[in-house]
Amino acid sequence: MEFLDSLTEVFLEWGIYGLIIASFTESFISPILPDLILIPLALANPDSAILYAIAATSFSVVGGFIGYGIGRKIGIVAARKMIPEKYLEPIQEKVRRNAVWAIFLAALSPIPYKFVSIAAGAFKIRMDVFIVVSFIGRAKRFMIEGLLIYYFGDYAMDLMAEYYDIFIILSVIAILLIILLVALWRRSRRQPAQS
Repeated sequence: MEFLDSLTEVFLEWGIYGLIIASFTESFISPILPDLILIPLALANPDSAILYAIAATSFSVVGGFIGYGIGRKIGIVAARKMIPEKYLEPIQEKVRRNAVWAIFLAALSPIPYKFVSIAAGAFKIRMDVFIVVSFIGRAKRFMIEGLLIYYFGDYAMDLMAEYYDIFIILSVIAILLIILLVALWRRSRRQPAQS
């Protein structure tokens, strides 16, 4: 634990470069969550909070390519040895139902993203689906933090603690509505063609 605290301190001293390294490596190997770097950096410099959130999102998704590649290379049997069962089982169950939702919800959840990216590769999720859904999921997580700190400064921490679950629920509802509308639109386009 002392080592992780020391490493977090080093990343904080490096500023945005530490955030980039933490975001990138957390996607496939590092145990340090980018939030532990993003939030203090953004609170210290609220005018750059959105820039920090964009950097965390972008480099997290780029690092996810390595995690995805690891998963593709080692396969599901080896992934079972790398990923703790408590994380792998929920991901695997969601993938069986719907790969897009599995990646999106896992990217938002407390499941470390490295396990999500490795599992996505091991389950051979389509790369384009993985990229888009990972980007949306990671942006949702980091941009909320960045935007709240940008607009509300220190008060943002209280807002995040109090309303974070509501933000997630509203986002999921909005995405469900978008999916429903797209499905209805596709169905309406197919019906005249079949007549």
